[in-house]
Amino acid sequence: MNHRPSVRPPTTVDLSFIIVNYRSSRELLRCLESIRASEFKGGTEVLVIDNSDVDSGIPIVRETFPEIRLVRNSTNIGFASACNQAARLATGRHLLFVNPDVELNPHTVSRLSAYLDEHPKTGAVGPKVLNPDGTLQFSCRRFPTVWSGLFNRYSWLTRLFPNNRFSRRYLMTDMDHDATQIVDWLSGCCLMVPRVVFQKVGMFDENYFLFIEDVDLCRTIGDQGLDVVYHPATTITHISSKNQWTQFSTIIKRHQGMSHYHRKYIKGNFFTRMALDGLISLRCCLQIIANVFR
Repeated sequence: MNHRPSVRPPTTVDLSFIIVNYRSSRELLRCLESIRASEFKGGTEVLVIDNSDVDSGIPIVRETFPEIRLVRNSTNIGFASACNQAARLATGRHLLFVNPDVELNPHTVSRLSAYLDEHPKTGAVGPKVLNPDGTLQFSCRRFPTVWSGLFNRYSWLTRLFPNNRFSRRYLMTDMDHDATQIVDWLSGCCLMVPRVVFQKVGMFDENYFLFIEDVDLCRTIGDQGLDVVYHPATTITHISSKNQWTQFSTIIKRHQGMSHYHRKYIKGNFFTRMALDGLISLRCCLQIIANVFR
């Protein structure tokens, strides 16, 4: 049974922060501290959905940040479903989906929010994303194709041949990452969306448990004739821990999401889809085997 706040704020605010936590309370504390230090002048609320079965740091989070609205789920319902759960409780004109392992700069919120207010045709906006060492983390991509699984950010082929044209195209590594521009999709680690837009497109597709839901959301926003904008006038730091990515259940659910995406958007006959599902299943098995022997 979910434990929900009994009282909802009576009026809307300018911005709702939405964070989904899963065993990341240490990182969550730093994220919330960066939110508290934000220079944003409008009214805000912070909603944290905790999907953790066990996270001993949550009481510390409650004590340190009593202003947040914390919902603890009895089971892990997945990232997309938890974001939607928070969005249904949110009252902000804009929604900022932010991962617990993200630290915002003081000006991040104000600049992203101002961009949405000044550009009504924009349906989603995201900042430049940096690694903890200050290097660029590629956070905007072109829509995936059937080959993207072989040439994504962490694939063996990309690591062995980082300058190959397939990886360059998908990861947009040859783009000017200091220029504001319209892109296909943005990482959901820090993504601001007007609440009316989020509701209009049907929110996140809950068939995705973890990963790819951001790709799908941006695609549905674009299908509404709205822009998805990379806005490097502000930056965030994203730790992007890969520990959870190596869990077998996460690997399986991620590949199930890939299969759902391709069935939803890539047209083909029965045999084409069966072949694609077979390739995705093979990739999933190879990743599991690789992690067994890591």
